[in-house]
Amino acid sequence: MVQDILVESIEKRFGDTSILPIEVEWLTDNSSCYIADETRQLTKSISFKVCTTPVRSPQSNGMAEAFVKTFKRDYVYVNERPDAQQ
Repeated sequence: MVQDILVESIEKRFGDTSILPIEVEWLTDNSSCYIADETRQLTKSISFKVCTTPVRSPQSNGMAEAFVKTFKRDYVYVNERPDAQQ
């Protein structure tokens, strides 16, 4: 599901592209769905800069969780983002 959301959000924001036109940092915690080999291979292939929070760091994990919540709210569930400028 994580991979599907990544691909869908990239297509909506940047169009049909296999590599991002700008560097995008992707902040996650160390949950299994984010550190899975398949997910890492996908993010590397589309030029995401993967950033993970330190293990057992509640402060950093809170930042990552807030980012994921914002990402879902702004890009996945509610608003249309037809291009990078919007």
